[in-house]
Amino acid sequence: MELGIRAQIPNLGMNSETHDRHSLVLLLSLLFFLVLSAFVRDDWISEVVLVLAMYAILIVAMLKIYATRILPWPALLLTVSSFLVTLTCVFQPTHPLRTANWLLLSIFFGYVSVAFFSFLERSGPIIRAKLDACLGLYLILAMFYYAIFNLMQEIHPGSFIEAGPTPIQASRHSLLYFSLASLTTVGYGDVIAVSRPARMLAVLEAITGVFYVAVTVARLVSGYQQKDRERV
Repeated sequence: MELGIRAQIPNLGMNSETHDRHSLVLLLSLLFFLVLSAFVRDDWISEVVLVLAMYAILIVAMLKIYATRILPWPALLLTVSSFLVTLTCVFQPTHPLRTANWLLLSIFFGYVSVAFFSFLERSGPIIRAKLDACLGLYLILAMFYYAIFNLMQEIHPGSFIEAGPTPIQASRHSLLYFSLASLTTVGYGDVIAVSRPARMLAVLEAITGVFYVAVTVARLVSGYQQKDRERV
């Protein structure tokens, strides 16, 4: 019996290290993508760089899902499908392909969000992997709504505009900024949701941001209280 327990300890340590590594790499890749998007130009080279950074995030997220053993095959299928559609868009940037690409990305980030929620809701000690996953999931939610906003912009052009003396349709970079501002409930007002569906999506993202912070804080407090009770 003791030998069995001792044999399981190295495996538990390896699983913990794997979760830590994947969670940290995913968090860093998300932060890198956000910083990179602020400095790229509006040319095809910059678009290629952003696409590569985006799919680096998708690959890391897929590895994280595989480590949690929560149905990794749908994530793999969505990643490959979206990558193929994006490559086709580079050579033939048609409206149906762009719409299909943002739809696939929306489904993928939504799936990753659900998988991460399942991982965070598991009982057990609060390890570094869960803390990194909490931060990573917060940014993934922003990426999910970013994809949704771009999908809305493809279906109904002009749903989001950039305010100014001469308002223009919001670009993809502006929609990423708008998604982060809405999730954190900052709302500077320089990017505006115009259509009714766009406004409701922006409100839903703000509600998601507030709800996520409340649930995460409650989960962390509960985990630390459980840890203290076990010590007593």
